[in-house]
Amino acid sequence: MGKVAVIDIDNTLWQFCDAFYEELRKINSSFPTPDKWTAFDIWEGYCSEADFFSAIHRIHLQQDSTAYQPYPEARDFLSALKGKGYYLIIASHRSPDTRNQTERWLARHSLVYDKLHLSSDKTTLFTCTDVVVDDSPYTLEKALERGVLGTGLLFPWNRPCADNGFRLFQNLNGVLQYILSVSGPPFRR
Repeated sequence: MGKVAVIDIDNTLWQFCDAFYEELRKINSSFPTPDKWTAFDIWEGYCSEADFFSAIHRIHLQQDSTAYQPYPEARDFLSALKGKGYYLIIASHRSPDTRNQTERWLARHSLVYDKLHLSSDKTTLFTCTDVVVDDSPYTLEKALERGVLGTGLLFPWNRPCADNGFRLFQNLNGVLQYILSVSGPPFRR
Protein backbone atom coordinates (compact mmCIF):
# COMPACT_ATOMS: atom_id res chain seq x y z
CA MET A 1 0.00 0.00 0.00
CA GLY A 2 2.93 2.38 0.44
CA LYS A 3 2.95 5.20 2.95
CA VAL A 4 -0.29 5.98 4.78
CA ALA A 5 -1.53 9.43 5.79
CA VAL A 6 -4.49 9.91 8.12
CA ILE A 7 -5.94 13.36 7.52
CA ASP A 8 -8.61 15.13 9.55
CA ILE A 9 -11.34 17.25 7.93
CA ASP A 10 -12.45 19.92 10.40
CA ASN A 11 -9.86 22.68 10.84
CA THR A 12 -7.55 20.70 8.58
CA LEU A 13 -9.21 20.69 5.16
CA TRP A 14 -11.61 23.55 5.92
CA GLN A 15 -12.15 26.30 8.53
CA PHE A 16 -14.71 24.47 10.66
CA CYS A 17 -14.30 26.78 13.66
CA ASP A 18 -15.92 29.73 11.85
CA ALA A 19 -19.07 27.76 10.99
CA PHE A 20 -19.06 26.27 14.48
CA TYR A 21 -18.85 29.69 16.08
CA GLU A 22 -21.93 30.80 14.12
CA GLU A 23 -23.84 27.72 15.34
CA LEU A 24 -22.74 28.30 18.93
CA ARG A 25 -23.83 31.94 18.79
CA LYS A 26 -27.34 30.73 17.96
CA ILE A 27 -27.30 28.95 21.32
CA ASN A 28 -25.66 31.79 23.27
CA SER A 29 -24.86 35.13 21.62
CA SER A 30 -22.07 35.78 24.14
CA PHE A 31 -20.09 32.71 23.10
CA PRO A 32 -16.38 33.65 22.81
CA THR A 33 -14.79 33.98 19.37
CA PRO A 34 -12.53 31.15 18.09
CA ASP A 35 -9.37 33.11 18.91
CA LYS A 36 -10.31 32.61 22.59
CA TRP A 37 -10.78 28.84 22.29
CA THR A 38 -7.80 27.49 24.19
CA ALA A 39 -9.33 24.29 25.56
CA PHE A 40 -11.77 21.64 24.36
CA ASP A 41 -14.36 22.36 27.05
CA ILE A 42 -15.15 25.80 25.63
CA TRP A 43 -18.87 25.20 26.12
CA GLU A 44 -18.64 25.43 29.91
CA GLY A 45 -20.53 28.48 31.07
CA TYR A 46 -22.05 29.11 27.63
CA CYS A 47 -24.09 26.02 26.76
CA SER A 48 -24.58 22.41 27.72
CA GLU A 49 -22.26 19.70 26.46
CA ALA A 50 -25.24 18.22 24.58
CA ASP A 51 -25.90 21.55 22.82
CA PHE A 52 -22.21 21.80 21.96
CA PHE A 53 -22.11 18.39 20.30
CA SER A 54 -25.48 18.96 18.60
CA ALA A 55 -24.03 22.09 16.97
CA ILE A 56 -21.12 20.04 15.62
CA HIS A 57 -23.48 17.40 14.28
CA ARG A 58 -25.70 20.00 12.57
CA ILE A 59 -22.68 21.29 10.65
CA HIS A 60 -21.61 17.80 9.66
CA LEU A 61 -25.15 17.05 8.43
CA GLN A 62 -24.89 20.15 6.24
CA GLN A 63 -21.30 19.49 5.13
CA ASP A 64 -22.25 19.33 1.46
CA SER A 65 -23.53 22.93 1.59
CA THR A 66 -21.81 25.26 -0.85
CA ALA A 67 -21.20 27.57 2.11
CA TYR A 68 -18.55 25.20 3.48
CA GLN A 69 -15.50 25.62 1.29
CA PRO A 70 -12.18 23.82 1.75
CA TYR A 71 -8.99 25.76 2.31
CA PRO A 72 -7.66 27.02 -1.05
CA GLU A 73 -4.63 24.73 -0.85
CA ALA A 74 -6.54 21.60 0.34
CA ARG A 75 -6.93 20.05 -3.14
CA ASP A 76 -3.26 20.54 -4.02
CA PHE A 77 -2.19 19.30 -0.58
CA LEU A 78 -4.03 16.00 -0.97
CA SER A 79 -3.04 15.63 -4.63
CA ALA A 80 0.62 16.21 -3.78
CA LEU A 81 0.59 13.54 -1.06
CA LYS A 82 -1.19 11.15 -3.41
CA GLY A 83 1.42 11.91 -6.07
CA LYS A 84 4.17 11.01 -3.59
CA GLY A 85 2.65 7.57 -3.10
CA TYR A 86 0.59 8.12 0.04
CA TYR A 87 -2.57 6.13 0.68
CA LEU A 88 -4.94 8.82 2.00
CA ILE A 89 -7.39 8.07 4.78
CA ILE A 90 -9.68 10.99 5.52
CA ALA A 91 -10.66 10.50 9.15
CA SER A 92 -13.15 12.51 11.15
CA HIS A 93 -14.92 12.30 14.48
CA ARG A 94 -18.32 12.20 12.82
CA SER A 95 -21.40 10.12 13.10
CA PRO A 96 -21.80 7.53 10.34
CA ASP A 97 -25.09 9.22 9.35
CA THR A 98 -23.02 12.09 7.89
CA ARG A 99 -21.12 9.85 5.44
CA ASN A 100 -23.15 10.85 2.34
CA GLN A 101 -22.81 14.58 3.05
CA THR A 102 -19.09 14.20 3.70
CA GLU A 103 -18.50 12.14 0.55
CA ARG A 104 -20.44 14.66 -1.57
CA TRP A 105 -18.41 17.54 -0.10
CA LEU A 106 -15.12 15.79 -0.82
CA ALA A 107 -16.24 14.99 -4.38
CA ARG A 108 -17.63 18.48 -5.03
CA HIS A 109 -14.25 19.99 -4.24
CA SER A 110 -12.18 17.27 -5.97
CA LEU A 111 -10.47 16.33 -2.72
CA VAL A 112 -8.78 13.01 -3.45
CA TYR A 113 -8.65 10.21 -0.91
CA ASP A 114 -8.58 6.43 -0.77
CA LYS A 115 -10.73 5.76 2.28
CA LEU A 116 -13.15 7.72 4.45
CA HIS A 117 -13.13 6.79 8.15
CA LEU A 118 -15.89 8.24 10.35
CA SER A 119 -15.79 7.24 14.01
CA SER A 120 -15.24 8.53 17.51
CA ASP A 121 -11.70 7.09 17.59
CA LYS A 122 -9.20 7.85 14.82
CA THR A 123 -6.35 6.36 16.82
CA THR A 124 -7.39 2.85 15.78
CA LEU A 125 -5.87 3.74 12.40
CA PHE A 126 -2.43 4.60 13.78
CA THR A 127 -0.94 1.12 13.86
CA CYS A 128 -0.16 1.17 10.12
CA THR A 129 0.17 4.91 9.57
CA ASP A 130 3.15 7.05 8.60
CA VAL A 131 1.73 10.54 9.16
CA VAL A 132 -1.28 12.09 10.92
CA VAL A 133 -2.50 15.56 9.98
CA ASP A 134 -4.92 16.95 12.58
CA ASP A 135 -5.59 20.03 14.71
CA SER A 136 -6.26 18.08 17.92
CA PRO A 137 -3.33 17.95 20.35
CA TYR A 138 -4.76 14.75 21.81
CA THR A 139 -4.83 13.04 18.41
CA LEU A 140 -1.34 14.25 17.51
CA GLU A 141 0.07 13.12 20.87
CA LYS A 142 -1.50 9.67 20.37
CA ALA A 143 0.15 9.50 16.94
CA LEU A 144 3.53 10.34 18.47
CA GLU A 145 3.07 7.68 21.16
CA ARG A 146 2.79 5.16 18.34
CA GLY A 147 5.84 6.47 16.49
CA VAL A 148 3.82 8.25 13.82
CA LEU A 149 4.73 11.67 12.43
CA GLY A 150 2.19 14.22 13.66
CA THR A 151 1.53 17.64 12.16
CA GLY A 152 -1.30 20.04 11.46
CA LEU A 153 -2.51 23.61 11.40
CA LEU A 154 -1.86 26.05 14.22
CA PHE A 155 -4.87 27.29 16.23
CA PRO A 156 -5.33 28.85 19.68
CA TRP A 157 -6.43 25.50 21.16
CA ASN A 158 -3.30 23.65 20.05
CA ARG A 159 -0.71 26.45 20.35
CA PRO A 160 0.25 25.52 23.96
CA CYS A 161 1.09 22.00 22.74
CA ALA A 162 3.07 23.06 19.67
CA ASP A 163 6.34 21.89 21.23
CA ASN A 164 5.03 18.47 22.30
CA GLY A 165 6.86 16.63 19.51
CA PHE A 166 4.67 17.60 16.58
CA ARG A 167 4.88 20.58 14.22
CA LEU A 168 2.05 23.02 13.53
CA PHE A 169 1.86 25.41 10.60
CA GLN A 170 -0.13 28.42 9.39
CA ASN A 171 -1.39 26.63 6.26
CA LEU A 172 -1.40 23.30 4.45
CA ASN A 173 1.52 24.35 2.24
CA GLY A 174 3.72 24.43 5.34
CA VAL A 175 2.33 21.07 6.48
CA LEU A 176 3.05 19.55 3.07
CA GLN A 177 6.62 20.88 2.93
CA TYR A 178 7.26 19.49 6.40
CA ILE A 179 5.86 16.04 5.58
CA LEU A 180 7.85 15.81 2.37
CA SER A 181 11.03 17.02 4.06
CA VAL A 182 10.96 14.29 6.71
CA SER A 183 9.40 11.49 4.72
CA GLY A 184 10.97 9.21 2.24
CA PRO A 185 11.05 5.87 3.87
CA PRO A 186 8.10 5.48 6.24
CA PHE A 187 8.45 7.44 9.48
CA ARG A 188 7.52 4.48 11.69
CA ARG A 189 10.11 3.77 14.36
